Amino acid sequence: MIQRSIAPLVAEKLTDSKIVVLRGPRKSGRLTLLSGMIDLSDDKLKVIDCFDKKTRKAIDTVASFNQAISGKSIIVLQEAQLLTQLQAIVDGCFDNDQIENLILLCSFEPQLHEALWEALRFQGLEISLSPISYMESANHFGLAKEAESIEQRLIFGYYPEVLINEAAAESILLEILESSVFTQLGATERINKKEQLIKLLRLLSFNIGKVISFNDLGNQCDLDNETVERYVKLFEKADLLFLLPSYNNGHRYELKKSFIVYFVDNGIRNALIRSFHPFEFRNDSIELWKNWTIAERRKANLLAGRSVESYFWLTHTKQEVDYLEISETGKFGYKMQWDKRKTIKIPSSFQTSYPDIKVVGVNQSSFWTFLQKK
Repeated sequence: MIQRSIAPLVAEKLTDSKIVVLRGPRKSGRLTLLSGMIDLSDDKLKVIDCFDKKTRKAIDTVASFNQAISGKSIIVLQEAQLLTQLQAIVDGCFDNDQIENLILLCSFEPQLHEALWEALRFQGLEISLSPISYMESANHFGLAKEAESIEQRLIFGYYPEVLINEAAAESILLEILESSVFTQLGATERINKKEQLIKLLRLLSFNIGKVISFNDLGNQCDLDNETVERYVKLFEKADLLFLLPSYNNGHRYELKKSFIVYFVDNGIRNALIRSFHPFEFRNDSIELWKNWTIAERRKANLLAGRSVESYFWLTHTKQEVDYLEISETGKFGYKMQWDKRKTIKIPSSFQTSYPDIKVVGVNQSSFWTFLQKK
């Protein structure tokens, strides 16, 4: 089992708190993580898979739930966001002195009262688990081996099952995609235009690292602007992709109120477009490198508990800084370049407008420094 960096945090919260919400995309290893700190075969523990429709229906009232967990003190609800009565079930568990822990494993944001969410987040009881990070993989396989596998990771990504069974990586990713995209996301969320949805996701996959237009995407998918925006935000909530907003301070030619989409994992992106060709034969190498480095930096920030604001910067004249990060330690800019032999050019207009923001390159030689930066 690949050791996860957040394991000590999860163990601490389980000791100190009655309820913990463990968020992350499907197949990211949430239950596996728990198995390293809790004996899942313990008689006092009950694991309920809410992804199974029959199981979900059998417990989706407070009375039926209480009957199902009778005599148990540790409850694990997989895909808990699918329960329509989740808030009432949580309230009942709080009032039940017999229950030591209620662990909600969610691949989509569950519907809980805002006051409860505020309390959970304030106490750090909502914990995010991404697919395996570069650093976690390097700790498991060895830094030298991981460095040699970068091109493989750019294609197939870091889902746990992919890393431990590389020979079946393609089929595993397609299965993960099917279970993540074409199923119900939450108790009240519905996807009723699946054909248009997959077309939208493939368009987003072909346009990673580029500014997106909800209107243009809608025209190509036969969807209205609002539906496109809703679908994109649904899959952001499902931890499949994330949006970077544009950075601007009102300077001439800067893009305003624009977004770039990246995927949480390169493997899912490549599964969407059914493209698993070796890295050396691809024409999207720079896009894959941008997606990988920015997604890995995002994981590193989450694992370190760093609070940062992330942006891209672009002008109408195509001057660009791929990634900007603003935190209590300062403001920093980055240009991504796969080929370490090429000189990275910093836009002069950016340097003029923002002399206080240092921009550096991120290539095969320097990405480790980028990922580790505090």
